[in-house]
Amino acid sequence: MISVHATHTGLIRNNNEDYIRTDDEFGIYLLADGIGGHNAGEVASALAVETVYRVLRSNIAHTAVDGYFELLVHAIHSAHWEISSKALTSSSFMRMGTTLVVAVVRENMAYIVNAGDSRCYLFQSAPDTDPMLERDGKFKRLTHDHTVGDQLLASGVSIDQISKRQFHTLTQSVGCGNPPYPDFNIVELQQGDLLLFCSDGLTDMLTDDEIETVLEEGFTCFDILAADLVDAANAKGGRDNISVILVSSQ
Repeated sequence: MISVHATHTGLIRNNNEDYIRTDDEFGIYLLADGIGGHNAGEVASALAVETVYRVLRSNIAHTAVDGYFELLVHAIHSAHWEISSKALTSSSFMRMGTTLVVAVVRENMAYIVNAGDSRCYLFQSAPDTDPMLERDGKFKRLTHDHTVGDQLLASGVSIDQISKRQFHTLTQSVGCGNPPYPDFNIVELQQGDLLLFCSDGLTDMLTDDEIETVLEEGFTCFDILAADLVDAANAKGGRDNISVILVSSQ
C-alpha cells in the first residue's frame, strides 16, 4: 500500500484541530477531528491518534485477523480514557473530544472503524473485468456518521425537519461522554482502488459527486491528489479544517 495525505487550517479557522498519521509499512491509517474550545480539540485529536497508533503498532503483528475488531475497539477505548483523564488536568480541556476513523490494511483487505463524523470512502478507478465479481459502485461511503441528524433520519424523520446543526451534533466521540462503540467495516480492495479518509471540513464543502470528480480528474497524479481535494474544499469556502488521507492498493 502507498498513501498520500494533506491537512489545512481552512480559510476561517485560526488553528488546525485535525490530526492524521499514516504508516504504509504496517498498513495503519488514522484521522481525527478534535472538538472543544481553545486548543482542546487539537490536544484531543493528537492524543487519540497517537494512543490508538501506539496500541495498534504494538499488537497488530501478533493479532489474528478475526481479532482486529476487538483490538481496534480496545485501542479506541484506551484513547478515550487517555483524553478523559487529560481533561481533568485543566479547565481549558473540559469536554474535549474527537472524531476518529482508523483503518488497518492487510494484503487486499481493509478493516475500518469510526466514531463521529469523519469518513472513509472507496473509489474504484475502473470497473472490474471479471463478471463474476460484483462491485457496488465507483465511489461509495463506507462509514456511517454518528450525529443526531443521522440518527433522526434513520428513525424516519424527514430530512426537511432536521436542522443542519443536528448533523454536526455528535452522538459518539472519543474522549467525551460515554466510551464509543465504533462501527466496523471490512472491504476487499481490487487493484487500482483508493481509500479516502477525510474530516468534515472536506465533506461540508464538497458533495460526494464533487469529490468523485476531483478523484477522477486527478487519479493519474496520485502524489498531489490529496492536496487537490483540500484546494477544492478551500475554493468552495474552506469553513473548517480540512484533512485527507488517500491509500492506494496500487
